[in-house]
Amino acid sequence: MPPSPAFLGFPDRLPGNVAPRAVLFGAPHGTLYPGIDAAPFAQAPAAIRAASQEDADWTEHWDFDLDGPLFAGGPAACVDIGDVPTTLGDGAGNRALIERQTRAILAASAVPVMIGGDDSVPIPFLAGFAPAGPIWILQVDAHIDWREERYGERFGFSSTMRRASEMPHVAGIVQVGLRGLGSARAAEIEAAKSYGARFVTARELHRDGPEAALRHIPAGANVVVTFDCDALDPAVMPAVAAPTPGGLDYGQAIGLIEGVAARARIAGFDLIEFFPPSDRGGVSAITAARLLVNVIGRIARQA
Repeated sequence: MPPSPAFLGFPDRLPGNVAPRAVLFGAPHGTLYPGIDAAPFAQAPAAIRAASQEDADWTEHWDFDLDGPLFAGGPAACVDIGDVPTTLGDGAGNRALIERQTRAILAASAVPVMIGGDDSVPIPFLAGFAPAGPIWILQVDAHIDWREERYGERFGFSSTMRRASEMPHVAGIVQVGLRGLGSARAAEIEAAKSYGARFVTARELHRDGPEAALRHIPAGANVVVTFDCDALDPAVMPAVAAPTPGGLDYGQAIGLIEGVAARARIAGFDLIEFFPPSDRGGVSAITAARLLVNVIGRIARQA
């Protein structure tokens, strides 16, 4: 199978070896649970890159989400270095590859932007920020992901924020978009609250806007945003494994991204849990690609 086209046709390096502001990479595979098929999530990076191609020739045009061209009238500032060579079923190996790639991007003074993959891939992505700490995490998700373990596995997709809370370089966690059953038992809720995680339900965000979450983030903080596609309402993003009504709309999602960049600094971003087999007419892939465009545009505008 030929490699998928790069996101928005970005090169893998800038002319003259100019240092990029943001480096995008894919992480198709994470850490599996026994008996659960996460293989379809591995199609997400290619599907989102493909959806971006319609806009690849227009990056210098005015983008009304950003109130200007993608790179604010400046030179291109993002590269796409392709996927890390993850392997289905090799959880430990995949975690090592993702963490190593994240650290390498940070060492080059760029902002890592990762396309997953299932909701286990943020664990090594967040671990990779250890040399760049302290960081705050803004998790945009329908679920809190605070399980200690599931089926004996501590690094699966139900434990993302639990593992993040154990990382010394993580200064705080804000979790926004929570709704429905939220994948949590009382014990997980208590563990998250004992740690100091700030919960912002989808209903609170609908009522109070993005500020409901942003007010918990210290001004000037370095923030890593982990964005689970099921945070969005199924009417906007049907291609997820667990669609739940009452989620965020597109405007609220890009408002959060804009708000983080204005109040603090986007130090990293991952987009996960896009499930291509459930995409109808490619609408979800287009929405996911547009979210990444907003992230790249905001990073390009950061001091």
